[in-house]
Amino acid sequence: MTAKNKTMPKGGRKGGKVFPRITLTEAVGYARKLVSKTHTGPQSKDVVLMGVIGSKHDKGVIGMSALKQYGLMTGDAKSGFSAAELAKAIASAPAEEVMPLYRTAALTPPVFKSLFDTYHGDTISRAKLRQRAADLAVHPDETTNCVELYVGTMSMAELVTLDGDQVAHVSAAETADAAVKDEPTDLTEKPEEDPSHGNSSYDAGAAARSQSGDGAAGGGAAHVKQNGDRQIEGNGEPIPRAIFNVNVTLDASLDVEKLEKQLALLRQYGAL
Repeated sequence: MTAKNKTMPKGGRKGGKVFPRITLTEAVGYARKLVSKTHTGPQSKDVVLMGVIGSKHDKGVIGMSALKQYGLMTGDAKSGFSAAELAKAIASAPAEEVMPLYRTAALTPPVFKSLFDTYHGDTISRAKLRQRAADLAVHPDETTNCVELYVGTMSMAELVTLDGDQVAHVSAAETADAAVKDEPTDLTEKPEEDPSHGNSSYDAGAAARSQSGDGAAGGGAAHVKQNGDRQIEGNGEPIPRAIFNVNVTLDASLDVEKLEKQLALLRQYGAL
């Protein structure tokens, strides 16, 4: 293989499974700065290296890689790099709401997620974590470094507690319960009707059926709004009314029975 065809294996020169080479604590510090630097738009790799990480060499490359692995940065060299939504949420969250966001970031790297999924709810030694990291294809020379970064990151996210060499993991159920409690409520509110408009909206067909007790009556009735005494259809057009005049001449010679029948007929058609 020629020098031109050589490529850097994943995980660095030693190969092995990729994992963040800095703790979440350090990555969050960079992420907050990245949010500020990319507020107006994506920035070049050079700007992120020098303006966010502070180094164009290994430290800068490792920092950018970690930001991506924790889900705190998006983009590439061609389109530029931006702060991910998770980074923006962390930067703006009040202290009492930031822990679930830290946990999301801590469990984003696949190796850290696999270690936590394996031992959640258990107390184990660092040696067992190193053994498991090796099972997950972390390079044998990097298992100690991987476990220390894992423990530091999980401690920040309050997913583990330490007692000497022992690492106690919270259970997945505790994590799920906390996530449910911290889940933001739906802040969208339905607009209230402005009573000053004097308008009310309802299904006239349903109201008519309710009043008449006839469910089939008014089938296909239009949904209308009332505006004062006028009825308006759903399309905003007023319902046309038939206007007619009736002239009534009462014959004094009629007997009372016939007169009542004529008056009843006029009432039936709404003329009285």
